[in-house]
Amino acid sequence: MRFRRMTVIGVGLVGGSLARAMKDRGLVDEVVGVGRGEANLKRAVEMGVIDEFTHDPAEGVRGATLVVLATPVGTFEPIAREIRPHLQAEAIVTDVGSVKGGVVHALEDLLEGSAAFVGSHPIAGGEKSGVEASDPSIFDGARCVLTPTPQTRGFAIDRVEALWQAVGCRTVRLDPDVHDKIFAAVSHLPHAVAFALVAAVERMDGGLDLKNFSGGGYRDATRIGASPADVWRDIFLLNREHTASALRVFEEEIAAIRREIEEGRGEELEARLSRISQVRRALPNTERKAGSEK
Repeated sequence: MRFRRMTVIGVGLVGGSLARAMKDRGLVDEVVGVGRGEANLKRAVEMGVIDEFTHDPAEGVRGATLVVLATPVGTFEPIAREIRPHLQAEAIVTDVGSVKGGVVHALEDLLEGSAAFVGSHPIAGGEKSGVEASDPSIFDGARCVLTPTPQTRGFAIDRVEALWQAVGCRTVRLDPDVHDKIFAAVSHLPHAVAFALVAAVERMDGGLDLKNFSGGGYRDATRIGASPADVWRDIFLLNREHTASALRVFEEEIAAIRREIEEGRGEELEARLSRISQVRRALPNTERKAGSEK
């Protein structure tokens, strides 16, 4: 399984890591990078992540047999409209975004009669950005969710699945809307909570210089709160229904803890925390150096 020419639109942490992993394994002959930041793209060439670059998506996809969308998910539709007339008939377009429902359906409709589209979401990444943060090993043992629909071409889903497996991922196929409900709970909610926690502590500072007293608890709980704002704006808004629902459940849980603290109900509080602690300890050990998913 090999691609002659791959175009990565968005040569950052995940897009750059995928290009490096594919090159390391001999899965691609040539990689073209597309992006806005010239310094980042030049650095990608220096690092050997890409072979050439352009700022023009239409130019970048000419002759590509594989196109990977690795920009914020809100940009996928306008990019697809721009590149559609310039794609080869046998090209496959995939993505690395963490929202799938409306995105997959929109891109399949946009690219119908042109290239084949396959939705994919590698559960790998982190709070850092840019090609300097790329690491080909982030996919080793990571799960990658593929989201085919009845419109997805069989050859395309098989090739994309084989690609992710070849760079080290364990793949699973899910309905796009089921994907979004799951990741609203296990990814989008934790990121929203981390952002809110940083904001809350900042509001409480009042000259106390809290950041210089922060220990492992605060830093562990807020690490993903350093994630790129443009990426998470798009994720929250494109998965707004499921994310808002998850936040309402969280608000109910945090309100219950607050009431028990305010009212001094120690037995109830300990029982609640004990139950929660047991649930957390029972989680599979899936922590990886890559950090949070995107």
